[in-house]
Amino acid sequence: MRNIPRGLLIVAALSCAGDASAQDWLRGPLLAAASNFGQGAQPRMFEAARAAGISDFRDAVYWAGTDDGSGQFTFDQPTTTWPDALEPAGAWASLTVNNGHPAYDGGATPHTDAGVAGFAAHAAALTGRFPAIHAIEVGNEFNGGNFVSGPVKQAGRDGRAAAYVALLRATHDAVKASSPGVLILGGGVHSIPVGYLAEVAALGGADLMDALVIHPYSTPPWQLTTQVEVLRRDPAWAAMPLEVTEFGDLSARTAAGHMLAAYCQMALSGVTRAVWYPLNERGDGWVPLIDKREKLTSAGRAYRLIAAQLEGQSVRDVSPDPFTRACLFGEDRLVIWGAPRQLDLSGGRLDAQDAEGMALDAGPVVLDWETPVLILSRDGPLDPAMLALAPQRLLADSRLQYTYPMPGQDQAKDDGFDRFVRSNAGDRPLITRPGQERDGVPWVPYRAARNDPMVRLTADTLLPGGTGAAPAEIVHRYRADTTGPVDLQIEITPADRSEDGVSVVLLHNSTELARETVTDRLQIERAGMKLAEGDTLEVVVGPNQTARGDVTDYRIRIWRAAE
Repeated sequence: MRNIPRGLLIVAALSCAGDASAQDWLRGPLLAAASNFGQGAQPRMFEAARAAGISDFRDAVYWAGTDDGSGQFTFDQPTTTWPDALEPAGAWASLTVNNGHPAYDGGATPHTDAGVAGFAAHAAALTGRFPAIHAIEVGNEFNGGNFVSGPVKQAGRDGRAAAYVALLRATHDAVKASSPGVLILGGGVHSIPVGYLAEVAALGGADLMDALVIHPYSTPPWQLTTQVEVLRRDPAWAAMPLEVTEFGDLSARTAAGHMLAAYCQMALSGVTRAVWYPLNERGDGWVPLIDKREKLTSAGRAYRLIAAQLEGQSVRDVSPDPFTRACLFGEDRLVIWGAPRQLDLSGGRLDAQDAEGMALDAGPVVLDWETPVLILSRDGPLDPAMLALAPQRLLADSRLQYTYPMPGQDQAKDDGFDRFVRSNAGDRPLITRPGQERDGVPWVPYRAARNDPMVRLTADTLLPGGTGAAPAEIVHRYRADTTGPVDLQIEITPADRSEDGVSVVLLHNSTELARETVTDRLQIERAGMKLAEGDTLEVVVGPNQTARGDVTDYRIRIWRAAE
């Protein structure tokens, strides 16, 4: 019987992820690393990884290296036999099958019956040859253009989805026939393209996989749970375990914090396995776990901390407000980060570590969005009420409160702003759209005008439409729920490709307070603005004379005024 590694056993439990009780089954995902042993022998790197406690790898054994074109498979080179080292070392791996073969379909992504059959036979040969392979991942970022070729690349969204499901079906059937205990990982998508995945599901793809794979590079950690929630609105994915088989960071300064924050949000999203990219340096700028000297990097130290403290632990969302993220793992360890404010740990029962596992002083810790903190209880369960958090001054944040309206609803629950489109015809809602449902739109869920997906809004960018004479403006409206002064900050930065910039108007109860044409960067700060309960502030962004190129970074924040 194939030895399935720890952590993957929670796949069955997480099959209830679509139920109300799913929170009871959420666990810290199994950690893994994206290695490249299939591209060349690296025995010292493998030893360094095992010494660091890394036991699960995502890699490949390439089809062209095992099949001479006859359909007979031979494993006799270091690049094709490296998985033999896994089982004696107490390790395991998933293998990605994506590349073509020069003897089939001209080396392009397989699309003929013979090419698809050869592709599937290769996957089955791998699982039959190597007992330490626990999963086959079918395809790599098939929804993008970098890892597909030939007719499949030119086929458009629907054609590409159909070609993918054909490969998935053949691989599923071949692998399950010979190695039924091996998991089939499907999707393999860049970002969280719910529209593209809906097409995969419509073609029967969801029935052919044990877990769905996403690579959420374009999703910041604080947006992950909200985007996955939109994904799970599709019944095909509502109860599907998720694997994130690539996530990473380009900055050594932020990599450790990014890993810890992302791990927290992945755990809350039902992710069962999280694979850091890469294990070792690839020359592409992404921060590895182990450097050229076989030493742990900042990311490697974060990986080690998570593996020791959080992996496999039950997890609950205990965030105290929309501007702070907090995950309680087990009963006595908490990951927390968020909008700046002080956290006092001087009571004596709690210890704190940074994302790399370094102890922090017992005095106050200042929260921020780049450096999550791990809080450990010295004695018994950690009640979030024990945290001595300074009062939260932030009242509304367009970025941190960005969520997605349910079908049939115009506004999202618990949003600090009403968000809508204003035109000469009146105000219209910004409804939820799935992402990559057509060309030219984001590959993640976004909000857009009902009849025009090009007038749209994400958590940090907006795109108005129309012209100066007939604009389609994006409006954020804040409504005060108490009487008192507030501090306001607005940041607006059009893209360099914007033809003539955007217009920005600030309104207080329909009275114009400011009007600007912005071609570079605008920051508006108003301190001590007097608002009565029910008063409104509106930030209105429209085209100048044309909307061409007007994708615009934005952020609107409102604080209770400083005393």
